[in-house]
Amino acid sequence: MMTAEELCIRNVENGIRAIRLNLKHPRDTMAPYALNKLKSINIGLYYDYMEKYKRVMKEFEKNNK
Repeated sequence: MMTAEELCIRNVENGIRAIRLNLKHPRDTMAPYALNKLKSINIGLYYDYMEKYKRVMKEFEKNNK
């Protein structure tokens, strides 16, 4: 069974991957919700994944003007 932290990380990683591959719109992923939940569980991982999320969002916005 997965811990809450592992589940959040999986959701964030899958969301980032889906956005990067243009499979889903960012609001259709669980990434933002999982990031908020991860913040209360592990602040260090939150900051790491938030940076990745920001980078992929910047690329998404650039490609979908």
